[in-house]
Amino acid sequence: MNYASALKALEARQETRIELGLDRVRAHLSRMGNPHNQVPAFHVAGTNGKGSTCAILASVLRAAGHRVGLYISPHLLDPRERISIGGRKIARVDFARLFTQVLSVERQSKLTYFEILTAIAFLHFAKAKCSVMVLETGLGGRLDATNVVASPLAALVTSIDYDHQAFLGKTLPRIAAEKAGIFKRGRPALCASMPASALAVLRRAAPNLLVVRRPWKTVHVDWIRGRQILRCPKGKSYALSLLGAHQGMNVALASEAVRASGLKISSLAWRDGLKSVRWPGRFDLIRIGRKTLVIDGAHNPEAARTLAKTWRSSPWSKRPARWIVGLMRDKDRAGVLRPLGRLMRDVVVVRPPSPRAMEPLKLSDAVRAAAPSARITVERDPAAAINAWRRDARAPAVAVCAGSLYLAGAALKVVARRRNA
Repeated sequence: MNYASALKALEARQETRIELGLDRVRAHLSRMGNPHNQVPAFHVAGTNGKGSTCAILASVLRAAGHRVGLYISPHLLDPRERISIGGRKIARVDFARLFTQVLSVERQSKLTYFEILTAIAFLHFAKAKCSVMVLETGLGGRLDATNVVASPLAALVTSIDYDHQAFLGKTLPRIAAEKAGIFKRGRPALCASMPASALAVLRRAAPNLLVVRRPWKTVHVDWIRGRQILRCPKGKSYALSLLGAHQGMNVALASEAVRASGLKISSLAWRDGLKSVRWPGRFDLIRIGRKTLVIDGAHNPEAARTLAKTWRSSPWSKRPARWIVGLMRDKDRAGVLRPLGRLMRDVVVVRPPSPRAMEPLKLSDAVRAAAPSARITVERDPAAAINAWRRDARAPAVAVCAGSLYLAGAALKVVARRRNA
Protein backbone atom coordinates (compact mmCIF):
# COMPACT_ATOMS: atom_id res chain seq x y z
CA MET A 1 0.00 0.00 0.00
CA ASN A 2 1.41 3.41 -0.97
CA TYR A 3 0.79 6.65 0.91
CA ALA A 4 -2.11 7.80 -1.27
CA SER A 5 -4.01 4.55 -0.80
CA ALA A 6 -3.20 4.46 2.92
CA LEU A 7 -4.52 7.98 3.32
CA LYS A 8 -7.67 7.13 1.39
CA ALA A 9 -8.28 4.06 3.57
CA LEU A 10 -7.68 6.10 6.71
CA GLU A 11 -10.04 8.88 5.62
CA ALA A 12 -12.76 6.29 5.03
CA ARG A 13 -12.90 5.88 8.81
CA GLN A 14 -12.89 9.60 9.56
CA GLU A 15 -15.98 10.98 11.33
CA THR A 16 -17.66 7.57 11.29
CA ARG A 17 -17.70 7.08 15.04
CA ILE A 18 -16.10 7.95 18.35
CA GLU A 19 -15.87 4.70 20.26
CA LEU A 20 -14.07 5.14 23.55
CA GLY A 21 -12.55 2.11 25.28
CA LEU A 22 -9.24 0.31 25.65
CA ASP A 23 -9.97 -3.41 25.15
CA ARG A 24 -9.90 -3.28 21.36
CA VAL A 25 -6.72 -1.22 21.06
CA ARG A 26 -4.95 -3.21 23.81
CA ALA A 27 -5.67 -6.47 21.98
CA HIS A 28 -4.48 -4.96 18.74
CA LEU A 29 -1.24 -3.65 20.22
CA SER A 30 -0.63 -7.03 21.85
CA ARG A 31 -0.71 -8.65 18.41
CA MET A 32 1.96 -6.17 17.33
CA GLY A 33 4.28 -6.87 20.26
CA ASN A 34 3.10 -4.12 22.61
CA PRO A 35 5.17 -1.27 21.13
CA HIS A 36 3.59 1.21 23.57
CA ASN A 37 5.52 -0.43 26.43
CA GLN A 38 8.91 -0.04 24.75
CA VAL A 39 9.40 3.74 25.13
CA PRO A 40 9.02 5.80 28.35
CA ALA A 41 6.24 8.38 28.03
CA PHE A 42 4.95 11.69 29.29
CA HIS A 43 1.15 11.58 29.08
CA VAL A 44 -0.83 14.84 28.87
CA ALA A 45 -4.59 15.44 29.14
CA GLY A 46 -6.70 18.56 29.62
CA THR A 47 -9.46 20.62 28.08
CA ASN A 48 -7.01 23.22 26.78
CA GLY A 49 -3.26 23.70 26.76
CA LYS A 50 -2.35 20.04 26.40
CA GLY A 51 -1.03 20.43 22.84
CA SER A 52 1.13 23.42 23.73
CA THR A 53 2.44 21.60 26.80
CA CYS A 54 3.29 18.55 24.70
CA ALA A 55 5.10 20.72 22.15
CA ILE A 56 7.07 22.42 24.94
CA LEU A 57 8.04 19.09 26.53
CA ALA A 58 9.11 17.60 23.20
CA SER A 59 11.17 20.63 22.21
CA VAL A 60 13.02 20.84 25.53
CA LEU A 61 13.68 17.07 25.67
CA ARG A 62 14.95 17.21 22.09
CA ALA A 63 17.28 20.09 22.99
CA ALA A 64 18.60 17.95 25.85
CA GLY A 65 19.66 15.25 23.39
CA HIS A 66 16.72 12.85 23.62
CA ARG A 67 15.25 11.13 20.59
CA VAL A 68 11.67 12.27 21.13
CA GLY A 69 8.52 10.86 19.62
CA LEU A 70 5.59 13.29 19.74
CA TYR A 71 1.98 12.23 19.21
CA ILE A 72 -0.65 14.97 19.08
CA SER A 73 -4.18 15.50 17.80
CA PRO A 74 -5.87 16.77 15.85
CA HIS A 75 -3.79 17.71 12.83
CA LEU A 76 -4.25 20.95 10.94
CA LEU A 77 -3.11 20.15 7.40
CA ASP A 78 -1.81 16.58 7.18
CA PRO A 79 -2.46 13.50 9.37
CA ARG A 80 1.29 12.92 9.49
CA GLU A 81 1.60 16.03 11.69
CA ARG A 82 0.26 13.91 14.54
CA ILE A 83 3.31 11.63 14.56
CA SER A 84 6.81 13.11 14.64
CA ILE A 85 10.31 12.27 15.80
CA GLY A 86 12.86 14.98 16.44
CA GLY A 87 10.47 17.61 15.15
CA ARG A 88 10.00 15.89 11.78
CA LYS A 89 6.67 14.35 10.90
CA ILE A 90 6.60 10.72 9.85
CA ALA A 91 7.68 10.12 6.25
CA ARG A 92 5.02 9.09 3.76
CA VAL A 93 6.72 5.78 3.05
CA ASP A 94 6.91 4.95 6.77
CA PHE A 95 3.29 5.98 7.29
CA ALA A 96 2.12 3.70 4.47
CA ARG A 97 4.26 0.79 5.66
CA LEU A 98 3.10 1.03 9.28
CA PHE A 99 -0.51 1.60 8.25
CA THR A 100 -0.34 -1.65 6.31
CA GLN A 101 1.19 -3.41 9.30
CA VAL A 102 -1.52 -2.14 11.63
CA LEU A 103 -4.30 -3.31 9.31
CA SER A 104 -2.64 -6.69 8.78
CA VAL A 105 -3.40 -7.73 12.37
CA GLU A 106 -6.83 -6.14 12.54
CA ARG A 107 -9.63 -8.51 13.49
CA GLN A 108 -13.40 -8.31 13.22
CA SER A 109 -13.56 -5.43 15.70
CA LYS A 110 -12.14 -2.69 13.48
CA LEU A 111 -10.07 0.17 14.84
CA THR A 112 -11.31 3.75 14.70
CA TYR A 113 -9.51 6.54 12.85
CA PHE A 114 -7.82 7.70 16.06
CA GLU A 115 -6.89 4.18 17.18
CA ILE A 116 -5.17 3.47 13.87
CA LEU A 117 -3.06 6.61 14.16
CA THR A 118 -2.26 5.82 17.79
CA ALA A 119 -1.06 2.34 16.86
CA ILE A 120 1.07 3.75 14.01
CA ALA A 121 2.63 6.24 16.43
CA PHE A 122 3.58 3.58 18.98
CA LEU A 123 5.07 1.38 16.27
CA HIS A 124 6.99 4.26 14.73
CA PHE A 125 8.48 5.38 18.04
CA ALA A 126 9.44 1.84 19.06
CA LYS A 127 11.03 0.97 15.71
CA ALA A 128 12.98 4.24 15.70
CA LYS A 129 14.22 3.48 19.23
CA CYS A 130 13.04 6.77 20.70
CA SER A 131 14.33 7.43 24.21
CA VAL A 132 11.09 9.14 25.26
CA MET A 133 7.66 9.88 23.82
CA VAL A 134 5.20 12.66 24.58
CA LEU A 135 1.54 11.71 24.17
CA GLU A 136 -1.45 14.02 23.93
CA THR A 137 -4.81 12.42 24.70
CA GLY A 138 -7.38 12.68 21.95
CA LEU A 139 -10.58 12.83 24.03
CA GLY A 140 -10.85 12.73 27.80
CA GLY A 141 -8.26 10.36 29.20
CA ARG A 142 -9.64 7.34 31.02
CA LEU A 143 -10.89 5.60 27.86
CA ASP A 144 -8.65 7.33 25.33
CA ALA A 145 -6.53 5.03 23.16
CA THR A 146 -3.31 6.64 24.42
CA ASN A 147 -4.16 5.47 27.95
CA VAL A 148 -2.79 2.01 27.29
CA VAL A 149 0.51 3.37 28.64
CA ALA A 150 0.74 1.72 32.05
CA SER A 151 3.66 3.46 33.76
CA PRO A 152 4.29 6.98 32.42
CA LEU A 153 7.27 9.08 33.42
CA ALA A 154 4.64 11.61 34.49
CA ALA A 155 0.95 12.23 33.80
CA LEU A 156 -0.25 15.83 33.47
CA VAL A 157 -3.66 17.50 33.38
CA THR A 158 -3.42 21.04 32.01
CA SER A 159 -6.95 22.35 32.59
CA ILE A 160 -10.55 21.29 33.22
CA ASP A 161 -13.42 23.10 31.54
CA TYR A 162 -16.53 22.36 29.50
CA ASP A 163 -16.03 20.58 26.17
CA HIS A 164 -17.17 17.25 24.67
CA GLN A 165 -19.83 16.97 27.39
CA ALA A 166 -21.69 14.27 25.45
CA PHE A 167 -18.73 11.94 26.06
CA LEU A 168 -17.10 13.30 29.23
CA GLY A 169 -20.03 14.49 31.34
CA LYS A 170 -21.86 17.73 31.97
CA THR A 171 -20.16 18.84 35.20
CA LEU A 172 -16.56 19.76 35.99
CA PRO A 173 -16.16 16.88 38.51
CA ARG A 174 -17.32 14.33 35.93
CA ILE A 175 -15.03 15.79 33.27
CA ALA A 176 -12.17 15.80 35.80
CA ALA A 177 -12.78 12.12 36.57
CA GLU A 178 -12.29 11.27 32.89
CA LYS A 179 -9.07 13.30 32.67
CA ALA A 180 -7.79 11.79 35.93
CA GLY A 181 -7.98 8.37 34.31
CA ILE A 182 -4.45 8.89 32.94
CA PHE A 183 -2.98 8.94 36.47
CA LYS A 184 -1.26 5.68 37.41
CA ARG A 185 -0.57 4.35 40.87
CA GLY A 186 2.95 5.15 42.05
CA ARG A 187 3.75 7.43 39.09
CA PRO A 188 4.09 11.24 39.21
CA ALA A 189 0.79 13.07 38.70
CA LEU A 190 0.59 16.81 38.10
CA CYS A 191 -2.00 19.42 37.25
CA ALA A 192 -2.28 23.15 36.82
CA SER A 193 -4.31 25.25 39.23
CA MET A 194 -8.01 24.80 38.48
CA PRO A 195 -11.52 25.04 40.03
CA ALA A 196 -11.81 23.41 43.46
CA SER A 197 -14.53 20.96 42.39
CA ALA A 198 -12.31 19.54 39.63
CA LEU A 199 -9.18 19.60 41.78
CA ALA A 200 -10.85 17.54 44.50
CA VAL A 201 -11.55 14.77 41.98
CA LEU A 202 -7.96 14.77 40.74
CA ARG A 203 -6.68 14.56 44.32
CA ARG A 204 -8.84 11.52 45.02
CA ALA A 205 -7.44 9.83 41.91
CA ALA A 206 -3.84 10.71 42.78
CA PRO A 207 -3.14 11.39 46.47
CA ASN A 208 0.42 12.38 45.52
CA LEU A 209 -0.87 15.02 43.08
CA LEU A 210 1.44 17.99 42.54
CA VAL A 211 -0.57 21.16 41.83
CA VAL A 212 1.38 23.78 39.89
CA ARG A 213 -0.05 27.12 40.95
CA ARG A 214 2.56 29.64 39.80
CA PRO A 215 3.04 30.20 36.07
CA TRP A 216 6.34 31.45 34.76
CA LYS A 217 5.91 35.21 34.64
CA THR A 218 5.76 37.08 31.34
CA VAL A 219 8.16 40.05 31.55
CA HIS A 220 8.14 41.09 27.90
CA VAL A 221 6.25 40.24 24.69
CA ASP A 222 7.71 40.70 21.22
CA TRP A 223 4.47 40.67 19.25
CA ILE A 224 6.14 41.18 15.88
CA ARG A 225 8.48 38.19 16.25
CA GLY A 226 5.85 36.10 18.01
CA ARG A 227 7.69 35.37 21.22
CA GLN A 228 7.64 36.29 24.90
CA ILE A 229 10.20 36.41 27.67
CA LEU A 230 9.32 34.34 30.72
CA ARG A 231 10.93 34.42 34.14
CA CYS A 232 11.06 31.14 36.06
CA PRO A 233 10.67 31.00 39.88
CA LYS A 234 14.47 30.92 40.31
CA GLY A 235 14.79 34.23 38.50
CA LYS A 236 16.24 33.14 35.15
CA SER A 237 14.62 34.48 31.97
CA TYR A 238 13.88 32.42 28.88
CA ALA A 239 12.57 33.33 25.43
CA LEU A 240 9.51 31.29 24.42
CA SER A 241 8.55 31.29 20.75
CA LEU A 242 4.83 31.02 21.56
CA LEU A 243 2.37 33.78 22.31
CA GLY A 244 -0.61 33.52 24.63
CA ALA A 245 -1.57 34.48 28.14
CA HIS A 246 -1.66 30.82 29.22
CA GLN A 247 1.78 29.73 28.05
CA GLY A 248 3.53 30.67 31.29
CA MET A 249 1.45 28.05 33.10
CA ASN A 250 2.08 25.45 30.38
CA VAL A 251 5.84 25.97 30.72
CA ALA A 252 5.63 25.78 34.53
CA LEU A 253 3.70 22.51 34.30
CA ALA A 254 6.16 21.03 31.79
CA SER A 255 9.08 22.05 34.00
CA GLU A 256 7.63 20.38 37.09
CA ALA A 257 6.76 17.26 35.10
CA VAL A 258 10.36 16.89 33.93
CA ARG A 259 11.57 17.39 37.50
CA ALA A 260 9.11 14.79 38.82
CA SER A 261 10.14 12.28 36.16
CA GLY A 262 13.75 12.31 37.34
CA LEU A 263 15.15 13.31 33.96
CA LYS A 264 17.99 15.82 34.15
CA ILE A 265 17.54 18.77 31.80
CA SER A 266 20.08 21.60 31.83
CA SER A 267 19.14 25.27 31.81
CA LEU A 268 20.84 25.46 28.38
CA ALA A 269 18.46 22.81 27.02
CA TRP A 270 15.51 24.71 28.49
CA ARG A 271 16.76 27.88 26.80
CA ASP A 272 17.22 26.24 23.41
CA GLY A 273 14.04 24.17 23.66
CA LEU A 274 11.74 27.03 24.60
CA LYS A 275 13.29 29.29 21.98
CA SER A 276 12.68 26.76 19.19
CA VAL A 277 9.26 25.33 20.14
CA ARG A 278 6.58 25.63 17.45
CA TRP A 279 2.83 25.05 17.81
CA PRO A 280 0.84 26.32 14.81
CA GLY A 281 -2.72 27.56 14.94
CA ARG A 282 -2.63 28.93 18.49
CA PHE A 283 -2.40 32.73 18.44
CA ASP A 284 -0.29 32.16 15.37
CA LEU A 285 0.81 35.41 13.66
CA ILE A 286 1.25 35.31 9.89
CA ARG A 287 2.26 38.27 7.76
CA ILE A 288 0.49 38.51 4.40
CA GLY A 289 1.94 41.47 2.57
CA ARG A 290 1.25 44.48 4.79
CA LYS A 291 -1.49 42.68 6.69
CA THR A 292 -1.43 40.40 9.70
CA LEU A 293 -3.50 37.23 10.08
CA VAL A 294 -3.97 35.79 13.57
CA ILE A 295 -4.99 32.12 13.58
CA ASP A 296 -6.28 30.61 16.80
CA GLY A 297 -8.13 27.32 17.12
CA ALA A 298 -10.10 28.41 20.22
CA HIS A 299 -13.23 26.24 20.13
CA ASN A 300 -14.57 26.11 23.69
CA PRO A 301 -15.37 28.74 26.34
CA GLU A 302 -12.09 28.48 28.25
CA ALA A 303 -10.02 28.76 25.07
CA ALA A 304 -12.11 31.72 23.92
CA ARG A 305 -11.53 33.49 27.23
CA THR A 306 -7.78 32.94 26.85
CA LEU A 307 -7.87 34.25 23.28
CA ALA A 308 -9.75 37.34 24.42
CA LYS A 309 -7.23 37.96 27.21
CA THR A 310 -4.28 37.61 24.84
CA TRP A 311 -5.96 39.82 22.22
CA ARG A 312 -6.67 42.61 24.71
CA SER A 313 -3.00 42.70 25.71
CA SER A 314 -1.82 42.79 22.08
CA PRO A 315 -1.00 46.00 20.14
CA TRP A 316 -3.77 45.18 17.63
CA SER A 317 -6.58 45.39 20.17
CA LYS A 318 -6.75 49.18 19.77
CA ARG A 319 -7.11 48.93 15.98
CA PRO A 320 -9.97 47.81 13.72
CA ALA A 321 -9.90 44.05 13.09
CA ARG A 322 -11.91 41.60 11.04
CA TRP A 323 -13.01 38.42 12.80
CA ILE A 324 -13.45 35.33 10.60
CA VAL A 325 -15.47 32.88 12.68
CA GLY A 326 -16.60 29.28 12.22
CA LEU A 327 -17.70 26.65 14.79
CA MET A 328 -18.76 23.04 14.99
CA ARG A 329 -22.43 22.19 15.67
CA ASP A 330 -21.61 20.33 18.88
CA LYS A 331 -19.79 23.25 20.50
CA ASP A 332 -21.14 25.74 23.02
CA ARG A 333 -21.50 28.63 20.59
CA ALA A 334 -22.82 31.05 23.20
CA GLY A 335 -19.98 30.16 25.57
CA VAL A 336 -17.36 30.59 22.86
CA LEU A 337 -18.77 33.85 21.50
CA ARG A 338 -19.52 35.52 24.84
CA PRO A 339 -15.91 36.55 25.67
CA LEU A 340 -15.19 37.43 22.03
CA GLY A 341 -18.39 39.34 21.26
CA ARG A 342 -17.33 42.58 22.91
CA LEU A 343 -14.19 42.57 20.75
CA MET A 344 -16.04 42.10 17.46
CA ARG A 345 -17.06 44.97 15.20
CA ASP A 346 -16.49 43.41 11.77
CA VAL A 347 -17.35 39.69 11.51
CA VAL A 348 -17.33 37.25 8.60
CA VAL A 349 -19.04 33.95 9.34
CA VAL A 350 -17.84 30.85 7.45
CA ARG A 351 -18.36 27.11 7.44
CA PRO A 352 -15.19 25.22 8.46
CA PRO A 353 -14.37 22.16 6.30
CA SER A 354 -16.04 19.46 8.40
CA PRO A 355 -19.33 17.53 8.23
CA ARG A 356 -19.87 18.68 11.83
CA ALA A 357 -19.60 22.38 10.97
CA MET A 358 -22.37 24.76 12.01
CA GLU A 359 -24.34 26.39 9.21
CA PRO A 360 -23.18 30.02 8.76
CA LEU A 361 -26.68 31.49 8.93
CA LYS A 362 -27.33 29.77 12.25
CA LEU A 363 -23.96 30.88 13.55
CA SER A 364 -24.70 34.44 12.38
CA ASP A 365 -27.67 34.56 14.78
CA ALA A 366 -25.40 33.56 17.66
CA VAL A 367 -22.80 36.17 16.66
CA ARG A 368 -25.55 38.80 16.52
CA ALA A 369 -26.59 37.90 20.07
CA ALA A 370 -22.99 38.15 21.32
CA ALA A 371 -22.06 41.26 19.32
CA PRO A 372 -25.24 43.27 18.64
CA SER A 373 -23.43 46.24 17.08
CA ALA A 374 -21.13 44.23 14.80
CA ARG A 375 -21.31 44.25 11.02
CA ILE A 376 -21.86 40.60 10.05
CA THR A 377 -21.42 39.05 6.62
CA VAL A 378 -21.24 35.47 5.35
CA GLU A 379 -18.66 33.94 3.01
CA ARG A 380 -18.92 30.54 1.38
CA ASP A 381 -15.71 29.16 2.95
CA PRO A 382 -12.59 30.21 4.91
CA ALA A 383 -10.45 30.67 1.78
CA ALA A 384 -12.96 33.08 0.24
CA ALA A 385 -13.13 35.08 3.49
CA ILE A 386 -9.35 35.34 3.87
CA ASN A 387 -8.75 36.19 0.22
CA ALA A 388 -11.47 38.86 0.23
CA TRP A 389 -9.92 40.46 3.31
CA ARG A 390 -6.43 40.28 1.83
CA ARG A 391 -7.42 41.90 -1.48
CA ASP A 392 -9.61 44.63 -0.04
CA ALA A 393 -7.49 47.75 0.52
CA ARG A 394 -10.24 49.20 2.74
CA ALA A 395 -10.41 46.15 5.02
CA PRO A 396 -8.69 46.22 8.43
CA ALA A 397 -4.97 45.46 8.42
CA VAL A 398 -5.54 42.66 10.95
CA ALA A 399 -7.84 39.64 10.76
CA VAL A 400 -8.46 36.91 13.34
CA CYS A 401 -9.56 33.38 12.37
CA ALA A 402 -11.09 31.69 15.41
CA GLY A 403 -13.69 29.18 16.57
CA SER A 404 -12.41 25.83 15.38
CA LEU A 405 -9.23 23.88 14.74
CA TYR A 406 -10.79 22.91 11.39
CA LEU A 407 -10.96 26.61 10.60
CA ALA A 408 -7.36 27.09 11.77
CA GLY A 409 -6.24 24.30 9.44
CA ALA A 410 -8.16 25.79 6.53
CA ALA A 411 -6.59 29.20 7.18
CA LEU A 412 -3.09 27.72 7.30
CA LYS A 413 -3.81 25.93 4.02
CA VAL A 414 -4.71 29.24 2.36
CA VAL A 415 -1.43 30.73 3.59
CA ALA A 416 0.56 27.71 2.38
CA ARG A 417 -1.00 27.88 -1.07
CA ARG A 418 -0.18 31.56 -1.37
CA ARG A 419 3.44 30.95 -0.36
CA ASN A 420 3.79 28.07 -2.83
CA ALA A 421 2.16 29.97 -5.69
